[in-house]
Amino acid sequence: MRIHNNTRCNLTSQAVTQYAGFQREVSPLIRIILLLLFLGYAVFSQSNLSLTGVVNDVETRLPLSGVNVWIENSTHGAVSDLNGRFYIENIPPGDYTVLASFIGYDTAILRNVSISIHAPTQLLLDLSPRPIDGTPVVVVSAKSSGITDEGDRITITSEYIDRYRSVGMAQLLQQFSAIQVASSGGGNSESRISIHGSRFSQVLVLLDGQRLNNPQTGTVDLNEIPLDQIEKIEIVRQGNVAAYGNQAFAGVVSFHTAAAPKQGKANVKAGNGAFDTASGSGAINLPLGDLSLQINYQQEYSRQDFPYLYESVDYNRRNAWYRRRKFFSKLNLQKTNHQSHLRLQLQSGRQGLPSTFFEEMDHFNAFKDGNSQLLQAAHRWFISSRLFLEGQFNYQQLTALYDNEAASSPFLSYKIDQVNRIYEGKLTGSLQPADTWKLDWRIAYLEEQLNHQNLLFERFSIGEKIRHTISGGIGMEMNLPALKSLFRVAKLKTALGYESYFGQAGKGYPAASLNLSPKHLSWLNFSAGWAKAIRYPDFNSLFWKGDARARGNPDLLPEQKRSWHSSIRFDSGLRYLPVLSAYYYSDNIQDLIFWHRTVNGTWEPRNEAKVEKQGWDLQLRQKILGNVLELQGNYSFIDAVNRSEEPNYAGKEIVFIPRHTYNISLNGNYKTLRSMLIYRSVSQRQTVPANTADPLSPYEIWDAVLTWQQEIGNLAFSTSAALKNFTNVQYQILRGYPMPGSDYQLSISTTYHF
Repeated sequence: MRIHNNTRCNLTSQAVTQYAGFQREVSPLIRIILLLLFLGYAVFSQSNLSLTGVVNDVETRLPLSGVNVWIENSTHGAVSDLNGRFYIENIPPGDYTVLASFIGYDTAILRNVSISIHAPTQLLLDLSPRPIDGTPVVVVSAKSSGITDEGDRITITSEYIDRYRSVGMAQLLQQFSAIQVASSGGGNSESRISIHGSRFSQVLVLLDGQRLNNPQTGTVDLNEIPLDQIEKIEIVRQGNVAAYGNQAFAGVVSFHTAAAPKQGKANVKAGNGAFDTASGSGAINLPLGDLSLQINYQQEYSRQDFPYLYESVDYNRRNAWYRRRKFFSKLNLQKTNHQSHLRLQLQSGRQGLPSTFFEEMDHFNAFKDGNSQLLQAAHRWFISSRLFLEGQFNYQQLTALYDNEAASSPFLSYKIDQVNRIYEGKLTGSLQPADTWKLDWRIAYLEEQLNHQNLLFERFSIGEKIRHTISGGIGMEMNLPALKSLFRVAKLKTALGYESYFGQAGKGYPAASLNLSPKHLSWLNFSAGWAKAIRYPDFNSLFWKGDARARGNPDLLPEQKRSWHSSIRFDSGLRYLPVLSAYYYSDNIQDLIFWHRTVNGTWEPRNEAKVEKQGWDLQLRQKILGNVLELQGNYSFIDAVNRSEEPNYAGKEIVFIPRHTYNISLNGNYKTLRSMLIYRSVSQRQTVPANTADPLSPYEIWDAVLTWQQEIGNLAFSTSAALKNFTNVQYQILRGYPMPGSDYQLSISTTYHF
């Protein structure tokens, strides 16, 4: 363990307020439960003497959350938050012994920590992963790359995220094997995420633990994520219903917003790009004693009309414009035994709806009006150094109006108004009875509402739909002392989740994984896991009556999956050797939901009886010239085959899944300059279940980014230039939606620290 005094340590502050009043009726019992979970806590004694700091893993340099930090022989303690930060106050002056305990790591003991009236004591604690009977040691570690890879879980921190803020979320996420991001056009057009070729609705997307998936479609537009406020991203590249619930069928992408530092900060940013793209934003972080406040506002506009080539004919993409306004705020409060926050996010916008090019239709100036409101109130209570509880209330409203009323034919015209609301209450907790094992649990209630009206043809309205989900789960993480003579790390994780959905009988879904690192081969790490998963159909799949060309299927069965995975990771810690990881998975899926075209031309979702999917993810990172140059690459292979007994589909590839995907990036960092060269290659993808139509063509694209940064006193300047697809390749990510050729983006940012 390495311990430093660190006067620059930024502390997490989190705050809670109340949210009351559903806009729709909820049962009195549920209201009472939510009120008990989220209302009221006492603010205890006041003092100016405190102990603050950050806890990191000494090897990965990543922050550790859930670490118990306490003062020996006292009731003063705290648990580190998602950013590894802890805060203990109301401490009398004196010299103390400080302890830090976390499963899988040495228990840290620091003696003679002085608490005085002159200034708060701040510590930086680096914990060493010696799980059973190790003693504190001093480790000198290399600079963090901002990435850690633990089998089915990848964690990305702000050090890495900062490289991609100027080029967007899609480029950032696609640097990691298993991840595909599909966009309907250029710039910041609607983008959705897939894991191992999954459908977009099979991936659970979280923001500070709040689910963002639209209950009507099951999907999330990544433009709803406030990238400038994101400090950490966790990718779980395998289904984990036991820990997250039924939406986590193919995996989870969890975004965590930044904690406001104790130092104030104001930022102004402006951007410009091809196709009349323009953006601007302003942000401020205010420290207010125990409180801290973050506020961010941004707006963007892009015309996105561009030429493209289809079957050797030149066309022009039209009516692809978008205009958005976004507001983000987060209020944090932290006391000795309590952390709370209130987050509010608003977004409004309008976008054109161009016709898909292969239909060669007029767009008739069709458009979509969309608005979203997200509210989250959360409170964490540190009952002791080994036990905490957290309550969370989430509310989301998504409103959309689709208007093509000006179309020349009734068959083409539409005007649809839809409102989705989500109410979610969660209670989670963690108990660590001993240094070698801990228990986590969760209880959650989810209500999803839809009001869908077809304003031109009332008979095609879905109307009002409401469904409820009650879920829970318990997980155990423990070291295995019996294996300590052979393994430096021997950790077992087990979990059991429970789901009761839409009035159906509840069922259990287990998961288990094992992580091993040999004692005399500490540069190797092995993991293996197994899980069952389920995903219930979204509202559209069950009830859609949007027009005469498509219909829902209320007889759909939920998708179910049995999966297992294994991984191996090599990391010598030496600069001249690469960090390598390989991940293998195998899925057996029953009743996979796909939309098929019936003999009369109507689209309808159906269950595929059996699908088999397996594949490899390979990841490499290599430092070149110290920290000046770094090479990163990944490769994904996916073999997804329909094993149903239908003659037309048996043995066929599942549509829209590329068998081969490559991503390579070269990152340079010299003084005030940072550069990136990015390459991406995607193989062909089938477009119909029978594999009889022409597949989407493979494509290769290149991007380049150059960033200059400079600090002068309290001011920091940054300017960035990105050239995307500079080889001008014609390609499609989604069938029928061409992507632009060469594209550029420019941005400039000024930050003032106070």
